[in-house]
Amino acid sequence: MKRILLAVSGGMDSMYLCERASELFPGASFAVAHCNFGLRGAESDADEAFVRDWCLRKGVPLFVQRFDTRSYAREQGLSIEMAARALRYGWFSRLCAEEGFDALAVAHHADDNAETLLLNLLRGTGLRGLQGMSSARKLEGCTVLRPLLGVSREEIAAWMQGHGLAWREDSSNASDAYARNRIRHEVMPVLKELNPSVLDTFEENRSRIREQLRVADDWYEEEFLRLSGMEGASAGRIPAREVAALRYPRLFLQRWTEPVSPASATLERLLTLLENGKTFSGKVFEGRSGQIRTDRGFLVLQKETQSPSAKPQLLSGPGVFSTGKGKLSIELHPRTQDLNIKLPEGQLIADAGQLVFPLLLRPWRAGDWLRPLGLCGRKKISDLFTDLHWSAERKSSACVLCACDAEGREAEPGHVLALLPVRIDDSVRVRPDTGNVLFLNYSDLV
Repeated sequence: MKRILLAVSGGMDSMYLCERASELFPGASFAVAHCNFGLRGAESDADEAFVRDWCLRKGVPLFVQRFDTRSYAREQGLSIEMAARALRYGWFSRLCAEEGFDALAVAHHADDNAETLLLNLLRGTGLRGLQGMSSARKLEGCTVLRPLLGVSREEIAAWMQGHGLAWREDSSNASDAYARNRIRHEVMPVLKELNPSVLDTFEENRSRIREQLRVADDWYEEEFLRLSGMEGASAGRIPAREVAALRYPRLFLQRWTEPVSPASATLERLLTLLENGKTFSGKVFEGRSGQIRTDRGFLVLQKETQSPSAKPQLLSGPGVFSTGKGKLSIELHPRTQDLNIKLPEGQLIADAGQLVFPLLLRPWRAGDWLRPLGLCGRKKISDLFTDLHWSAERKSSACVLCACDAEGREAEPGHVLALLPVRIDDSVRVRPDTGNVLFLNYSDLV
């Protein structure tokens, strides 16, 4: 007999999953997992109490986990939505492994799938993003099942109401502050009016796309094995001219570079370089989690790993702080007449009236930027790395300072006031009228 863990929020969809679990998974045994993210105060606690009461009445084992979601989001530099997702799936994975569940069942349905497809289209996507959700996927520790993808929200509501069953309404679902909610409340009703069978149409299109993707996958795998097996080549080192000569070089590059997540514009620049027949060594194309380099006729894929101990910290004042692989000391001093602002490597100086506490010390992120000294324009931190010839290892442990509020929320997300230990933003430079200065001393841990 299979043991299945049901992810239950208390909302209509997850309660439908609970009520029909024995029909969806005949012969299985069940337990419920409920996450209290603490985001809606008493309302979140009432959701938890509702789920507890249902499980008690039905005799179903219950696991509950409470999270400080806002703190986690701040520490990890994530949105609340992404933080909640990471927390719940991390817990689900551990719970399945520790308690011996064979699978985790979640209540995503046909409307959720359609909304996901539209969101992916808005953000930009390839064939994979147009597939929507899959009915089953692997999660560390177990398999995630989505048994309701063929059921619409309307059908779920009709069944629950027809059986006189209760559920909890999440007030945040009524807000149009989230893109998904706007699609749900404004876009989907129009699409259903234009085409009452729009959910079926989406599913038919997804089926066609899945078939086409299998063809593309087969082609890619064949070409990848051929190119990576050439002399001097490997899985992460592909001959550039051979890529340029492929029938579908863009498709190949999209697939091959997935581990480093480059932006579409970055891939286009790389493709232009290949089409021009120029692959000068030393060119670097940055991705969100690594880079593609040109090296003596080859394209080299280099995935970066973030130092696990380099976590965001809220700095309330001067002191000594760990950056994971290094140590940062911040000291406040009055400016003196003989102050030398040209400091040795590993030291920076800033105007204490402009570099104001609290400050957020965090790992750098793709998209971070600063204004170089004496210039008005922006420069991406990733471009600075290229100018400085930093290795992938050094970049992976790079930390920055950002302006923030008392809770660690960045005043201007992505705007870096200092890249440790080499650059400060023009806005915090020492000026003739500067009174106090901050010395930032950085050293590697031995």
